[in-house]
Amino acid sequence: MEEPEYSINQRIAVLVDLKAKGNKSSFARHIGVAPSVVSDILGGRKNKPGFDILNKIASAYSDVNTSWLLLGEGEIFTSGGDTPLTQTNVSGKKNAVNIAGGKATQTNTTLSDCEKERDLYRAERDLAQKEVALLRDQLAMKDDLIAAKDEMLQLLRGGYNRPN
Repeated sequence: MEEPEYSINQRIAVLVDLKAKGNKSSFARHIGVAPSVVSDILGGRKNKPGFDILNKIASAYSDVNTSWLLLGEGEIFTSGGDTPLTQTNVSGKKNAVNIAGGKATQTNTTLSDCEKERDLYRAERDLAQKEVALLRDQLAMKDDLIAAKDEMLQLLRGGYNRPN
């Protein structure tokens, strides 16, 4: 038997992209599972989804070709709509695939592109964390200044109320 081009986890990732515009939480809500279940499947922390998950996907998206979902055979959708489909292929190499009767466009993203994007997001996160730390320091200095001004006011008021 010939190996399918994409693993079942990758096919589910394609469905998340197509049906939920890449939003894993939205996809999870639509099929009736916790977002962590979808994240585990897409992140490779769960080897392969069980029958219950596949059944929920097939029930929630009746236009998905179950042969494609389960085996990677045939077209993605059973009904050929007029709207073009977009498939994202994440792999270590770029390749061309004709899907959905030629109506789809495919965006090939290499693993190195994903790693670069991940690194950019990490850099942004680190920068945001540094900014938060600086803002916390500024808040602490503000509190210290207010406390010092309150103490100064108390001392000044005390000096004027004393008899000479």
